[in-house]
Amino acid sequence: VHVDFSCLFNKGESLTVPERVPFRLTQNLIDPMGVSGYHGGFTNICVVAMNVLRGNRDSLLNVLEAFLHDPLVEWIKRSSEEGQKALSKCERRLQGGVTRFPT
Repeated sequence: VHVDFSCLFNKGESLTVPERVPFRLTQNLIDPMGVSGYHGGFTNICVVAMNVLRGNRDSLLNVLEAFLHDPLVEWIKRSSEEGQKALSKCERRLQGGVTRFPT
């Protein structure tokens, strides 16, 4: 799994042209899902995955908190307040909160 650390934790919202969605489900991702597309197993797996994440919320947040103190993560150059805001946003999402993206 490739992880683009420069776009983690809602950084897409602060780009020159902000991302309006948390990720892009492009045709390149949908085509391999077969004839049912994202209406089949993908949606069901996403629901299961979110339930697992929510069930392990405390452990996950502890791991994410380690990024706040990792000198390799880009926001160390900025204030740790930004990192804390991102962590808080992750916590709200794990509790079922929905983030409104800028218009």
